[in-house]
Amino acid sequence: MKKLLSAAFALTLLLGGCQAGFQQRGLDAQGSYVSTSRPAIQVAVPGLAWKAGGFGSGRLYDANMAGGLVLDVHSHVFAAGPRGPEASVTHAELPNGWYWTTVHPRPGAVNEGMEVFGGKGWTAFTYLVPRKSDPFAGLAGEPVDAGEDGAPCYWLARYCALVCNYRLTKIILEYREPAPEGMTALSPLPFGQEGFVKGFEERARKAFAVMAPAPQAPVQPRAAGSVRWQFMDDRFLGDVMEQDYRSLSGW
Repeated sequence: MKKLLSAAFALTLLLGGCQAGFQQRGLDAQGSYVSTSRPAIQVAVPGLAWKAGGFGSGRLYDANMAGGLVLDVHSHVFAAGPRGPEASVTHAELPNGWYWTTVHPRPGAVNEGMEVFGGKGWTAFTYLVPRKSDPFAGLAGEPVDAGEDGAPCYWLARYCALVCNYRLTKIILEYREPAPEGMTALSPLPFGQEGFVKGFEERARKAFAVMAPAPQAPVQPRAAGSVRWQFMDDRFLGDVMEQDYRSLSGW
């Protein structure tokens, strides 16, 4: 009997250890996004309050699969209000057999380059986000329909993406502000708005704090929330290819 009890106790410890080691993704007590593995990362958005988000599904139609390629997505939105800055953290993971290609700028984007967060270089560009196909439309409290109540039709956004976990995972940090009145394209910029875009990109660099997560920090998963998942597709997530080989670079 003692041997049976000892074996049961050992099994309980083993199962408990496995449970503690499970991958977790969600928000910590301070409202930062945390992934405990693939990769282990914590993203804080100082000064902006969490508005909506959680775990849902994206769909990539350019993968040439019937009905699109379905993938897991964790996405959270932080904002100061309907006319204030907005930031989002999106963590998208492909099923085996696929990989993320190079991060391509969206049509009409400008100022492609690299931004450094957490000691790593993230591919970045600046573009205008139309509300009609925006997965985050309305989450900051702004009208969903473009131009309603005099609200601006576009967000000006700085998109920063990092491909990791053997190219199975992509993390996207996006910072937004309402586009100035009359700004409907970024090339060429309306007269006098060059300085606004430069200052906007500087604010975007300061919007996120990226670090390794604290050991054993409790993480609270969240349901899908009010993200418009039907628009979480190639236009926001980017391009993929079928995987003929696996890159050896990990993080």
